[in-house]
Amino acid sequence: MRQAATATTPFVAGGLLRVAQADRRVLWRWAFAIIVVAAVARVGWAAWVAHADPGAVRSPDTPGYLEPAWALIEEGRFSLSPSDSTPMYVRTPGYPAFLAPILWLTDSEWAISPIQAALSLVAVATTVLVGWRLFGKTVALVAGAVVALDPLQFFAAGTVMTESLTTNILTAIVAVGAMVFALRRPRDVPLVAVLALGVLVAVATMVRPTFWFYPAVLLALLAARFRGLRWRALVTRSLVFLLPIVVVVGGWQLRNHSAVDSRQVSGISDINLYCYNAAEVEANVAGISYDTARRRLGCPTEYPNPNGLCTRTVGYGCWMPDPGADGQGFNEWGRKGLDIMFDHPAQAGRVLGEGVIREIAGPARSRVSSYLGIDASIPLTIGLSSWVVALWAFAAVGAVAGLRSKHRAFWAFVIATIGYTMLISTGTAGDARFRSPLVPLIALLAALGIRHSLRRLRRAPVQRPARGQEQTVATAGSLAP
Repeated sequence: MRQAATATTPFVAGGLLRVAQADRRVLWRWAFAIIVVAAVARVGWAAWVAHADPGAVRSPDTPGYLEPAWALIEEGRFSLSPSDSTPMYVRTPGYPAFLAPILWLTDSEWAISPIQAALSLVAVATTVLVGWRLFGKTVALVAGAVVALDPLQFFAAGTVMTESLTTNILTAIVAVGAMVFALRRPRDVPLVAVLALGVLVAVATMVRPTFWFYPAVLLALLAARFRGLRWRALVTRSLVFLLPIVVVVGGWQLRNHSAVDSRQVSGISDINLYCYNAAEVEANVAGISYDTARRRLGCPTEYPNPNGLCTRTVGYGCWMPDPGADGQGFNEWGRKGLDIMFDHPAQAGRVLGEGVIREIAGPARSRVSSYLGIDASIPLTIGLSSWVVALWAFAAVGAVAGLRSKHRAFWAFVIATIGYTMLISTGTAGDARFRSPLVPLIALLAALGIRHSLRRLRRAPVQRPARGQEQTVATAGSLAP
């Protein structure tokens, strides 16, 4: 039995090598065809589902974006809704400002999904461009195909939430980051590239407030990147990077201070901290249900209707904990939430750790099945889970290979961005949805991992047949035409 297994080893290895060494043009054609077919399916399905089942493209958070967008169009202000002049503080204006031109031009919420799905293909194209510039056509097209096929990207493209827009912004950050961290020597990196990086980070923060701390991560990476330059050059580049962030994000914080008496970017972080993470900690410590803990803390316990309006008392994206205090009511929630978590560090660590696991390994079965209009079956779960495992496995290989390559600074930047986004969004509310904007970054790592694995396979020594099998192999070879 052992001899038979040894004899078949060269044939198995030879088959894998033939696959690894297949004509690259064939691979390119297949990858390109996959991208095109997946792109058409993404846009077509978004148009269909928005028409046939509008509820599938909405979530309980959707009114918190749509109503302020209508307020921008009809009243020229960023408030809860056209009929409610209460300043919107829970949400930042980035995504409503993206929705406003679509609504103004089409006067239809149905148009959002197909237009957003079409624009989501920018992330696919940008991923291909970055991969092509850094590693060649093969890696680029494989990474693009992964982004095009990813189930999270598919459902996020047509859903009226921030994930699709955030994906485009993060991919643009990576494209500019390639110029800053990889494509040029430190002294040759133009100031306009550093400025563009700061502009994109500022825009990302206005779409997703969780990116407020992200500039600190990039400042550390920029300091490492430009450490060989004179200190004046380093300071100049740091200030150029920070300028748009201070102007845009700092200006918005001044608006909040004037409008709702709060210097924070938004109130959503306080809601997540108090009504999700601290409530989960409180439930675990007191041995009560999560909903009971939320009621005890004074948080909403029922999800609002996704098709409802954004008013002062409805929806997590609109609800004011203290109408008389506006933003200060949220600030108080944040302080209380921190106190609860610091009082119970073990439980807080458990809640945050479980959130990270859900973000990394969650297959998003319920979200994908709802968007596709199919049952959340076992085969669907197995398929989605297998995709997640394979993606992360190759991404892990790619991370090791990338950090050992000449572009290690760029890969450190990509990995730091993935890690920051995962950790800052973790907690009770964390799930696979928060992984969606990171798919292009993970796809680049996975494509690099696939290339590295195939190269290792080509270099792997092929075992010779057992002595008793040599004559048989030689005879077969002599009979070949």
